[in-house]
Amino acid sequence: MHVSVGSRLWVLRAVAAALLLVVVARVALFTTYRVAGASMRETLQDGDRVVAASHPWLVQPVLTGDTVILSVDGEVLVKRVMACPGDSIAMDHGHVLRNGEPVVEAIPDSLEGGDSFPAYHLRRDEYFVLGDNLRVSIDSRDFGPVRTWQVIGKVVLRMHGSEVSTVAALERTVP
Repeated sequence: MHVSVGSRLWVLRAVAAALLLVVVARVALFTTYRVAGASMRETLQDGDRVVAASHPWLVQPVLTGDTVILSVDGEVLVKRVMACPGDSIAMDHGHVLRNGEPVVEAIPDSLEGGDSFPAYHLRRDEYFVLGDNLRVSIDSRDFGPVRTWQVIGKVVLRMHGSEVSTVAALERTVP
């Protein structure tokens, strides 16, 4: 069977167009970040790289338990969403209460803090975020709830050395 030069050119153009589309989609829709610090330990380690969906419509809306990238006071942070718009959030001696119910957490005791604060009701465009390592994390306990526009992306993949994995979204949720 003989393949013409025109057919080969068409195939090469199609492959080049597909590669260009993949590169443009990656640049426009996903962003990679390097984790600096221990505020999300054990979920994310210092030096890990994460891939975040930059556009909320790519993945389901931001939900409780999701790991997100935020912009707060000119800094880019990675935190876990503990409460969503309309929720009530409080802390009693390091135990998180969402809507008056204790949040079951799979975080080691050594990373828990002893903070307490009264219930706060989130407005329709506010999220309450915490680092998984409460002892060192600077989060909504310090800077308050974050607004929807401060959420830059939702973490979808974690790269640790040569290992690639998803980031669990349910480690801090009520059963």
